[in-house]
This record gives sequence, C-alpha cells and structure tokens, in this order.
Amino acid sequence: MEEPVYGRTGLRLIFGCLAILFSYQVQASSLSLALAIPGSPDETNNRPRYLACLTEAIYREARGQSLAGQLAVGQVVLNRANDRRFPSDICAVIYQKDTRRCQFSWVCYPRLPPPNPTEYASAARAAEQVLSNLPDLTKGAIYFRNTSVPDWPRLRRTVQIDNHIFYKDR
Repeated sequence: MEEPVYGRTGLRLIFGCLAILFSYQVQASSLSLALAIPGSPDETNNRPRYLACLTEAIYREARGQSLAGQLAVGQVVLNRANDRRFPSDICAVIYQKDTRRCQFSWVCYPRLPPPNPTEYASAARAAEQVLSNLPDLTKGAIYFRNTSVPDWPRLRRTVQIDNHIFYKDR
C-alpha cells in the first residue's frame, strides 16, 4: 500500500482539525445514537471518535497541566466507561447529562472559547496515550475535583496529581 501524500505530520494536523470541528458540532443526543461497548469489534471503528471526545475532555479539564495530570483525567473517563453505573461508550461518558447537571461542567456551556492549538495538541497526544492502555495513575478513580473545591468525604481519595484530587467509592 502506498504511503499517503500528506505524511505523518500532515495527517496529524488534519486529524487535529477534524477533531476540533467534530467536538464543536457533536451534540450529546447524537452521541447516544452510536454507542459501542469497549472491547467489542466496533471499538476499532470508534477509535477516531473516542480520540476526539477524549481529547476535548482532557483539554477542557486539564489543559496546562503536566502529562501525568492530563493522562489521569483521561483515565477517569476510561474507568467510568468500564464501570456499569456509567455509559460504556467513552463519548457518552463525557457528554452524559441529567436534569440538573453535566458530569463534566464544560459540557453544559453552550459556547466555549476556541481551543489553544498548542494545548489542544498536547491534549490529543495525552488522549492517544490513554487509549493505548497505560497503567492507571488514578488507582481506579472515577471522580476528580479541583483542589480549590471542598473535599468529598463520602469518597475515598486515591491520589493528587497537579491541581486535581482523584476519588473512587469507599
């Protein structure tokens, strides 16, 4: 098979642009139409979609943090997708809403500022690593909060990375 004309760097740039466009056009309702169970044959087909959703979540929740901080935020999304109490689809986990709130606060904002290209590229690299089955830095956490928010006493704290504290159920 011939190598694409774009080269690796060009393809990454094109994919990054598509991910940005995708993230601004996708609505939570349309995400629920294409659910896939992690580990199923459909998972490979959904990898670009998962990568786009996870990149957006890492960017919105952990931009400007260390790679470990970005990986940890992404890992929480994967941990939730593997927990039966949450949707099994990575994008559905991120865009999950109930009548009162969004699981990730930025999802509820109708207009978000455009991403910083450098920080978005960093988030995309972190998302790619998270989807490559790295060891879980969060020790099984399914929740996290900013260190400026009061503690969550009903949950068990697993680790603090950068300005996030990670938790799981007791």
